[in-house]
Amino acid sequence: MIKLFRNIRQNLLNEGKTTKYLKYAIGEIILVVIGILIALSINNWNQNRLDSLERKALITKLHVEFKENKKAINNYRMAEEQAMNSSIALMNLIGLPEEELLKHNLDSLLFQSFPSNEIAFANNAVNNILQNGRLNLFKDDTISTLLYQWNSLAEIRKIRFEKLDSWNNDIFLPYLLPFISFKEMDANANLRWGGKSKVKPNYYPLFQNVAFENLLDNSLWLHKEVVVRLEETDRLIDKIIEATKPE
Repeated sequence: MIKLFRNIRQNLLNEGKTTKYLKYAIGEIILVVIGILIALSINNWNQNRLDSLERKALITKLHVEFKENKKAINNYRMAEEQAMNSSIALMNLIGLPEEELLKHNLDSLLFQSFPSNEIAFANNAVNNILQNGRLNLFKDDTISTLLYQWNSLAEIRKIRFEKLDSWNNDIFLPYLLPFISFKEMDANANLRWGGKSKVKPNYYPLFQNVAFENLLDNSLWLHKEVVVRLEETDRLIDKIIEATKPE
C-alpha cells in the first residue's frame, strides 16, 4: 500500500501536476491520521474492556473478603465482650468476705478476663489494589475512599491492640503472680500442663487490695477502647460490603 502511494506521488510530480500532488499529499495525510485515530480508538476500547473486567473481578474479591472479615470481627468482639464481663464480675467480688469468694470459680473468671484470641483479616484484594496502583480502576470514588479508610483504621486498631497486650503482659499479669495459680487458670482451657496446684495461694488477699481493683478498672478501659475500634471497623466493613455488591 505504501509503495502504491509512493508511485502515485511520483507520477504526479513527473507530469508536473504540483497542485494535484499537494491535494493528494494532504489527502494521504488525512487518511494516515484517520487510521491512527481508528487504531487508538480500538486500543482504548480494548483497554477499557480489560479494565472493566479487572475492576469487576477485584470488586467481587473485595466483596467476598469483607464478608469473611465481618465474621472474623464479630467473633473477636464476642471474645472481648466476654473478657469485659468476666473482669466486671471480678471487680464486683472485691471487698467481699472469703466465704462469698469461695462460691465463685475465680480461676475461670480470671482466665476469661485475659482472652488469647487473635484477629487476622483477609486483605489480599486490598493489598493487590493498593500495592499495584489499581485504585484508578474504580470510577466511583466511594470504594477508593473506603479502602483508604480501611488502611488508616488498621493502624489505629493495631495501636489499641498493642496497648492492651502490653498492659496485660508487662503490668497486670506480673502483679497477679504472687496471688493466683496460672496452672489452675490454664485448666479452664484443657491445656496439658493445667490442673490443681499443690502450692495454690489464697486468693482472698487479692480481693481485699485496691490495687487489684484499679488494675481491673484500667484493663476494662483498654478493652473498651478496643471494642470501640472494632465497632468502627464493623461499620466500615458494612459500607465496603454495600459498595462492592455484585452489579
